[in-house]
Amino acid sequence: MAQGTVIFLNGTSSSGKTSISLELQRILDEPYLHISLDQFLHMLPADYLNGGKPEETTTHAMMQTVKGMHHALPALAAAGSNIIVDHVMQEKQWLEECASLLAGYKVLFVSVVCSLEELQRRETERGDRNIGLASYQYNLVHSHGIGDLEINTEFNSALECAEKIKTYLNNHSQFNAFKALQQ
Repeated sequence: MAQGTVIFLNGTSSSGKTSISLELQRILDEPYLHISLDQFLHMLPADYLNGGKPEETTTHAMMQTVKGMHHALPALAAAGSNIIVDHVMQEKQWLEECASLLAGYKVLFVSVVCSLEELQRRETERGDRNIGLASYQYNLVHSHGIGDLEINTEFNSALECAEKIKTYLNNHSQFNAFKALQQ
């Protein structure tokens, strides 16, 4: 059985990763599963997400959930599933863990960017976001300084970004960002 391909989208909250993921699912020739950090965190009981549990308990549960998500990724790819990972790499150890776990897989690492001002505007406009989360994550998620492709959602629609990713995916047989991170 052939291994699946991984499209790994990394960007702050409100950067447009989910919208791009949905467009990719629509335009790619093969089926891709959409795996997001938010989906995994929302598997936790409501008390862990709404402040009903002590902060230390919540943090521990969330870190376990993130680790579980990371370990699920190579299992899905090994089973032959193509996946789009929608993630916020705010912790260096998360990126290192994913690079290690996905060693040997075809991983296109995409940096999803836009200005802090635009992120703050989106956060406020959407009304379902924790205000200040994008500001907190802004200098963390791309601090590794490496990626195969960078797309800007401030100046491109989700469809335009997805088309750029599809073109890159189709025109390159190998990707180097995760390989560089493994070393």
